[in-house]
Amino acid sequence: MKRLLAALLLTPFLLAGAAAAWGWWWLAQPLNLAAAADGASPLELQVSAGSSARTVAEAVTDAGVDTPAAFMYAWFRLSGEARNIKAGFYEIKPGATPRTLLEQLVRGEQALRSITLVEGWNVREVLAAVRRSPDLTQDLEGLEGEALMARLGFPGRHPEGRFFPDTYRMVRQAPASSVLRQAAQAMDERLALAWAQRDPASPLKSPDELLILASIIEKETGIDADRA
Repeated sequence: MKRLLAALLLTPFLLAGAAAAWGWWWLAQPLNLAAAADGASPLELQVSAGSSARTVAEAVTDAGVDTPAAFMYAWFRLSGEARNIKAGFYEIKPGATPRTLLEQLVRGEQALRSITLVEGWNVREVLAAVRRSPDLTQDLEGLEGEALMARLGFPGRHPEGRFFPDTYRMVRQAPASSVLRQAAQAMDERLALAWAQRDPASPLKSPDELLILASIIEKETGIDADRA
């Protein structure tokens, strides 16, 4: 009888220990991305602002992760980080574990996208590229000319030639204005550098005149030898 009572008393502790050991093992196991078409593509996960830990756990399984939402919810709560999960668009990549996924959500490491503004594009072409991007939130509809530049924080300027051609990285669904603002700031930085290095004998009176002249030369010259 004493042995039976001892066994009955120990059983809950043994079960709790086994559950803890299994949970520790599960946290380090790669998640099964069941919905990935080729088994190697990341899954897209959207976490809306104000989402509870339970809602985020359900969103993880809805995205295509083959694990019970209850397990993810329990992990989020037991970790003590449930309230620190940040809203945004994420990619769950092959090899991600429950532990690394939560770290990603807490750090706010969102999926990045890119858009390229091609050298030689005029402002209409720049706006067309930005407006047709599926990765941007469109917040510049109906804005042209100086109204556009005022929205970007550069009032009184004409937009032609004001966006530096480059590839820009942004989080998915970033405002379109944030990309153009970054491109305009990049152009200002490079224009200031060129102005600081100008020939003292130059007849140009301002960085704006320098930009206009550079645009004319770029448009009118067909070969490098003509540019001097």
